[in-house]
Amino acid sequence: MTVILVNEDNHGLLTVAKDYKSAIKFLIDNKWIRESTECWDEKIEWWKPLKEILGEDCFDIMTLEWNINDFNDFWDENFVLEEVEVYE
Repeated sequence: MTVILVNEDNHGLLTVAKDYKSAIKFLIDNKWIRESTECWDEKIEWWKPLKEILGEDCFDIMTLEWNINDFNDFWDENFVLEEVEVYE
């Protein structure tokens, strides 16, 4: 069985999730990621709220359109999702 480790740069391991969508749901539900979370905008090389970078549907974009690699690339080590195999 494969699970997702959810890590945050300053706090380390936050949780273990059953899949990518559950990992994103955890981060949103527990307010680790909000619409107002400051993110690096590569276009202007400065920080902006997530909602200003991704738009109104920022959570849907992360959940429905992205995969784990897209997420990790966007958050650039601030949050890292890692797939690991759990042995039964």
